Amino acid sequence: MVKTGVKLIAKLVLCLVLLLILTGCSGGTEVNDLEIVILMGVEKDEATGDIQVTAQIVKKVALSQPSGDGGGESGKAYWNVSGTGKTVFDAVRMITHKTGNRLFVSHNQAVFFGKELAEEGLQEYLDFFLRAHEMRPTAMILITEVPIQDVMNAKPETENFPGINLTKLMKTYGFTSYYYKMNMKNFSSCLMCDSMSPVAPLISISTENGSRDINISGMAVFRKDKMVGSLSFEETRGLLWVLGEVKSGVIVIPSPEKKGLVSFEIIEAKSKVKPEIGNGKITFHIKIKVDVSLSEQMTDEILATEQKFKKMQNDIADAIRKEIMTTYEKSKKLNADIFGFGELLHKKQNGKWKIIKNNWEEIYQDLELDIDVEALIRKTDLLKKPVAAIERGNKK
Repeated sequence: MVKTGVKLIAKLVLCLVLLLILTGCSGGTEVNDLEIVILMGVEKDEATGDIQVTAQIVKKVALSQPSGDGGGESGKAYWNVSGTGKTVFDAVRMITHKTGNRLFVSHNQAVFFGKELAEEGLQEYLDFFLRAHEMRPTAMILITEVPIQDVMNAKPETENFPGINLTKLMKTYGFTSYYYKMNMKNFSSCLMCDSMSPVAPLISISTENGSRDINISGMAVFRKDKMVGSLSFEETRGLLWVLGEVKSGVIVIPSPEKKGLVSFEIIEAKSKVKPEIGNGKITFHIKIKVDVSLSEQMTDEILATEQKFKKMQNDIADAIRKEIMTTYEKSKKLNADIFGFGELLHKKQNGKWKIIKNNWEEIYQDLELDIDVEALIRKTDLLKKPVAAIERGNKK
């Protein structure tokens, strides 16, 4: 018992000594000497043509106040501060002349790039964000159609920080599969591919009852690092079907007897893409399996029959095929391989890819897509008959 007690005391003393040694790192930086950044934006300065960087900084007073309380006299819990320079790094350093402290970007949620800058080319402006050791490679990359200050000042009444609101907004759009989350790492990886064209969310601002809200208006399409066009919501989902990134969403089709509309919720979707080269043609066999739930009908038809289920499943498959082909036709007009078909050939048939890669832009225009969609209605939720049919039955 004595030996056990001595050992225990020795361990306690050792722990105390270690605590004393490790307390207060001499090279550490106090929180008060840092400016915590949650959003950043890069655009051209209209007056000088130089690079303007805007950082959204959390006000320190906001960190000590309950949620819902604004910080400072302006009532905002954040501070948008800008700097202008010849390069991104130069502009960032100019911001520190205003803040008095260096920027701490480990909590940065996203980086906005102005549309004008995106059309000129983003590659040279990405370098700083990829080199900065504190910057998260998973920070979102977004393209804005309006001035970055407008985006950074748009926030709902229920959220103190536009950066946090933006993260929630992205998640909400993800439920519809009308949006594809693109981060710094993945965008840069696409740029390093021989053929793949990256996409990024396109941001706009809407005003309603005096409130300015951030919206996703589509997806910006790039050829190499230059923005060349955009995708609508439906075209974006057409892309996501092929990429296997459809997580949820709604499919609306006419009822079997064309008496109204029927809405289905996407429960699960999977895709496989297999390239084939033969007879002078390149074909991509796209296999999609999707499970849906009948969520709403705007007709008094009784849909819960085997024949009508089969008809609706075929119509759902046709709707998916149409979305994919519409997106492919759009990508041909933009001459941008957003599906990554070229990269897939590179991985699956590298020898043949080496022969055709220099002419891929021309070849991409004449690809054949063999789209096989298997749609299955898994459930009808709580109703097997429409409300109108139930009412008629009760009256009888």
